[in-house]
Amino acid sequence: MKMNMNQVPISLRAFKSWVLWKTGSRGPDDKPTKLPYQTTGALAKANDPATWTDFYTIQSFVDEYEGIGFEFSTADPFCGVDFDGCRDPKNGKVADWAREAILKLDSYAEVSPSQTGVKVFCRGKCPFPTGKKIGVQAEKICDKEPAVEIYDHLRYFAVTGMKLTGPAEPQDRQEQINWLKERFWPNEPAKQVPQADFRSDDAVIERARKYLLRLPGAMSGSGGHNATFHAACVLVLGFSLSESDALSLMNEYNQRCQPAWSEKELLHKVSQAMKQPGERGYLRNSSPDNWSRIHVPRYQAPPPKPEPRASTIVEASRAYLDTIRGGKTPLIETGLPDLDYALAGGVEKGEMVIFGARPSHGKSAVALQCVHYWTSYKRKCLIVSEEMSAIALGKRTFQFISRLPQEHWSDRIDVLESDLKEYETDHASCRILEGCGTVEAACESVEAAVKNDGVECVVVDYAQLLRSRGRTRYEQVTNTSIALRQLASSQKIVLLVLCQLGRAIEGRTDFAPTMADLKDTGQLEQDADVIVFLVWPWRQNSSEPQNKYQFYICKNRNRAINQNIVNCRFLPERQALMDASLEEYRNEEQRQSRSLYRSAGEGNLP
Repeated sequence: MKMNMNQVPISLRAFKSWVLWKTGSRGPDDKPTKLPYQTTGALAKANDPATWTDFYTIQSFVDEYEGIGFEFSTADPFCGVDFDGCRDPKNGKVADWAREAILKLDSYAEVSPSQTGVKVFCRGKCPFPTGKKIGVQAEKICDKEPAVEIYDHLRYFAVTGMKLTGPAEPQDRQEQINWLKERFWPNEPAKQVPQADFRSDDAVIERARKYLLRLPGAMSGSGGHNATFHAACVLVLGFSLSESDALSLMNEYNQRCQPAWSEKELLHKVSQAMKQPGERGYLRNSSPDNWSRIHVPRYQAPPPKPEPRASTIVEASRAYLDTIRGGKTPLIETGLPDLDYALAGGVEKGEMVIFGARPSHGKSAVALQCVHYWTSYKRKCLIVSEEMSAIALGKRTFQFISRLPQEHWSDRIDVLESDLKEYETDHASCRILEGCGTVEAACESVEAAVKNDGVECVVVDYAQLLRSRGRTRYEQVTNTSIALRQLASSQKIVLLVLCQLGRAIEGRTDFAPTMADLKDTGQLEQDADVIVFLVWPWRQNSSEPQNKYQFYICKNRNRAINQNIVNCRFLPERQALMDASLEEYRNEEQRQSRSLYRSAGEGNLP
């Protein structure tokens, strides 16, 4: 019978309990039977886990055998029930006697290799010490005699993955297993199960399962990477579970994740948790009544390691020629011509660009103006905003796009509506993400936006507000910088990162910033491709013109710096920058203001 590996329950795959099988004979009567084999070709043993292997290895040998099988053992929580001779292979009809029991168990069920039986996998204990088989007095519907078998160790079940309708994973069904015993073996004494010791492995695993149910399932774009890693750490550190036991429970947790993690990803997270430093066993011997009194650290996964990309210098050179062939240029302008000139044309995808400034020096306004420019050229953008709310960004947008003076907004909402409609028509979308909290969650959200929405340019406002792992502030911001650097490179986006500068700059007479002014870590200086410092002199010295604004170009890794200092004009009421001279700006602004005030009074704004 053809197998369907994709439908084999994830919780079964987590155990290193797999064997191969093919039909052979053994015993004095040479009766044909399914013999279990190792991947070496030697026979596997039901009482020797060293002869079993993992699910992923076993798949490589399937073509050489008739199928695969799962060895039940005391190390797993599963119990298997085999309903033999209950299914007509011609039409798939299941006999009523078996159908009743299969529906009662309501767990993962699949068709047997002969297609004449059904195997059900549950979570629970066999009611007999060594398993049991019994014939069933019922009409034969195939060439096999009707029978029921039940085991939870020292036996393997051939697995096909040909799932029947019902749960995709084995379910907790001890009560139903006990019912099954009374249904088919009413006169057989049940196995005496001793009361589980509170500190036994089985009791600890059951408490860990209950604790895991308290944790929300991971959701893509909402810190799912960290949520899953946290769950794995609680099992490995808090309950001191083995890698195998933790992986089994994580497969159950995975059923509540959207989307579900692959087996490889889940194993990687458990392996990372095994290496995580910290106290161990703090939940292991604690009852659920005391969990609320125990401090559980908030575990955060380490930043993903980049995968190296190999090429030759000639291939790299040809790739660069392709970017400029036919007059094409990889450069993306910021929308401020003087700044673009200073940066030798603009910025590139894959670059991490830092705009650094002291508080209230216009970082967010400048970044938002870049976003307006990029979206006007149909480049989709994303703002990871840890400082400003979405509402505040909406207000800033109206300041930028509308010529209507702010004091008239409440009276002329129709004008603002018109301005916004025109803006929406002419610009690509820009998403705003608030409350990511950690750099891992931010990176995960950006990756999803690039993959699903085609985002090309991303603004992070601002880097030092994103939390990351590390004992000290220096370590945390260093890890944030490393993660953002990897994000820009791996996703091939323009990553505009806003950063705070330290106070030292305020003690200088010229207020000229240096790269050492980047706050908390020198890693930002190393990781950035472009570093531009933003200075609004009026904020430092009220005798300076309020419209004066300056850019200091301190780093441009991939191109020349054509000009170290760029002077611009800042329009505070518009939260906008322009290259025009001060007199040109004043004349134009006065003309437009007079026109707008007059039109607003007459009620006939264009």
